[in-house]
Amino acid sequence: MTGPSMEPSVRQGAWFLARPFAGMPARGDLVLLEHWIDDTLYHVLRRAVGLPGDTLRMVAGALRINGREADWPSRVLEPRAERPLDGPLPGTIYNWGPVVVGPDSVFLLSDTRDMLGWPDSRFLGAVPRDRIVDRYLFGLWPGGG
Repeated sequence: MTGPSMEPSVRQGAWFLARPFAGMPARGDLVLLEHWIDDTLYHVLRRAVGLPGDTLRMVAGALRINGREADWPSRVLEPRAERPLDGPLPGTIYNWGPVVVGPDSVFLLSDTRDMLGWPDSRFLGAVPRDRIVDRYLFGLWPGGG
């Protein structure tokens, strides 16, 4: 893991094992997304939070899925650092939606909600399933997970 975007679940600098899988990820799974920047392919670890047909919104940094607040780990480092989104969703990084996830797509988020340097679905929109290449299995070093 090269950055802090998935803390507290996966620490910056951690090594982990991932494996290809078929079908849709389950809500809450950590998955690797293929993301191109110019001519460079990156594999980006993100949490699958929305599945086809789900209605999502974020209010004051708290994710709501089909009207209920999500219960997995997340953190906001700078809650005062509200920024507009530059992508398909109207709103800001802490307040957006509602959005309905389309067929064969997954909505992916960082566990650290105020990360702007790497992509998640707030900036990309729902991600087609075929761009998700692996599922996180467990941490190897440091500490596992």
